[in-house]
Amino acid sequence: MLSAIPSRASVKLIMPSAEKLPSLIGALQRGWTPDDDHDSVGAGRMLAAIARDPAAYIASLGNPQGGGQAVVLEDGRAVPRLPWLRYWIIDAQNQYAGDLNLRWQHGTSALPPYCLGHVGYAVVPWKRGAGLAAAALRELAPIARDLGLEWLDIAMARDNAASIRTAESAGAKRVRPFNAGPEYGNVEAWLYRLPLDAHPACGDKRL
Repeated sequence: MLSAIPSRASVKLIMPSAEKLPSLIGALQRGWTPDDDHDSVGAGRMLAAIARDPAAYIASLGNPQGGGQAVVLEDGRAVPRLPWLRYWIIDAQNQYAGDLNLRWQHGTSALPPYCLGHVGYAVVPWKRGAGLAAAALRELAPIARDLGLEWLDIAMARDNAASIRTAESAGAKRVRPFNAGPEYGNVEAWLYRLPLDAHPACGDKRL
């Protein structure tokens, strides 16, 4: 059963849009990216891509069919690119608050061994502590069910207390410890699983 999320953590998930680009740009101008709290170089690249062609940048934030160029792993193996979608987390003030990525395999809830979890999420530092990521996972549940998924796997480093709290607040249960492998610096990690069975509250990277 999914646990309650504080009412102050009111969020919605939206597909990336031109309307909310200014909010994202404001976060990037502070040196934040969805992959790193302090990444001025990466933020600069994203800002340049947005300035060059905003529509193309937005269109690049998802590949729901999968396919395309294979992904080359650390050990040299080329593996299929999974379908994925990026959602923007929008807070109660109708402002961009972070990213949530969903990846999956067509026709199954299982993931290939080289993909650690279905979900990755990041909230901007100045909006943390209000349960936004956990609330966003709740919002994702009906979307994932509509894609045919029965559960969401979520992976995080064992010392990532914030991600552990987020997963548990959203109702996910710890499955097992594992080593994330060379792609992720051999981090010792936890795997959590969030079941997606019908529930009224669902609306009938970093390791």
